[in-house]
Amino acid sequence: MKKYLGAFLLLAVLTAAGYILFAPKRQSAPAFALPNLQGQNMDQTALQGKVTLINFWFPSCPGCVTEMPKLIRMHQDYQGKNFQIIAVSIPVPSDPLPVVQTYAQTHRLPFTVLHDAQGRTQQAYQVIAAPTSFLVDKNGRIAKTYVGEPDFAEVYRLTDQLLAE
Repeated sequence: MKKYLGAFLLLAVLTAAGYILFAPKRQSAPAFALPNLQGQNMDQTALQGKVTLINFWFPSCPGCVTEMPKLIRMHQDYQGKNFQIIAVSIPVPSDPLPVVQTYAQTHRLPFTVLHDAQGRTQQAYQVIAAPTSFLVDKNGRIAKTYVGEPDFAEVYRLTDQLLAE
């Protein structure tokens, strides 16, 4: 019996050490500086101290349009908490800034919308498809990346965990 207990304890210690040494570390969210739809600049300092969902999208993207009501709902559900959504419109010829502004106004987007006219932030985040979202912790580190529309139940669970940290 003592042999098994010793082996079990050794296995537990090795597992814990392996997790500590080899668990993926959260990468810092890339730096950015973009104007919002009113022309005021925002940069990565806006991420500090808040759990943030950064969503890369554009108005003529079918998947983006499908998930937008869910993003609006999430914004409402977390209102008053240390959470924010930042929607970054990526450059596509069919959706220049006036189209993005009209979409945001028509759909009453309640969160910050930034416009990445040059695509530099899209490149920094290595976004190759829309929608793509990044859940960022209070320290500005990426906790999870979602390509395509995410499972919002999972996003809510992880957001709750990050808010509790």
